[in-house]
Amino acid sequence: MTQLRCTSATGKALKPTRASAALEALYYRDLMRLIREMDDSLTYWLTANYRKHETAIAQDSVADELQKVMNKLTVRWRSLFDDRARKIAERQAGRWKGHADTSLMDKLRQAGFAVKFRPSKAVKDVLDGAINENVSLIKSIADHHLTEVSQMVQRSVMAGRDLGTLTADLKERYGIAQRRAAFIARDQNNKATSFITRTRQIELGLTEAIWCHSSAGKHPRPNHVKAGRERLRYDIRQGADVDGDGKLIFPGEEPNCRCTSQVIIPGFDD
Repeated sequence: MTQLRCTSATGKALKPTRASAALEALYYRDLMRLIREMDDSLTYWLTANYRKHETAIAQDSVADELQKVMNKLTVRWRSLFDDRARKIAERQAGRWKGHADTSLMDKLRQAGFAVKFRPSKAVKDVLDGAINENVSLIKSIADHHLTEVSQMVQRSVMAGRDLGTLTADLKERYGIAQRRAAFIARDQNNKATSFITRTRQIELGLTEAIWCHSSAGKHPRPNHVKAGRERLRYDIRQGADVDGDGKLIFPGEEPNCRCTSQVIIPGFDD
């Protein structure tokens, strides 16, 4: 694709492409639907079997019986997460690509450039990477949750706790999985949007951008704030040395980073 040039001698900075809050919400919804199914199943079967043995709790035979139940549930839900993870990740990657392409084309149109993106190997590679990473993250939700619940049940049996205590512990563990899903949806939404957009910009022959700090986070990184305030310029093919330690990163790459960038369309003097 021919390199873009603007009529200004000094070049022009496009408006930043931001991650879609709607797509973050859709991803979170998909994750929580699967997590709720798993939690409902675990709660039903574990409480039913715990109640059946509650009068004899703390005995070795009860611990063995509940562990058998948990083992069956673990096999079932790991298999279901393995089966659904790729479908969820592929659907979400398609949403991210659609948003990133449409948003960047709109920013270019506003700047006077009519561009229509076509499928490319570079973008496919980015999408494949995002899909694989999200498949792994989705599976990790089940792995962590099932391991913790299994240990929780055994601790309850050994301590002779009643059903009410176990139920409360299961609710607390569900909250942890819920927060994990929210983090994955938010973090991956930012990363994927940033990486797809950057790949398209490079395909257009663009090489330079200005770091834009987002004020949306509760705990902003001081160096990201500084980079945004100073309008740090960097090579989008390599990344920005935001921390001054030689490590090159991109906006949205670090966990919970919501920073974006303004890509520069070179002027005729560049």
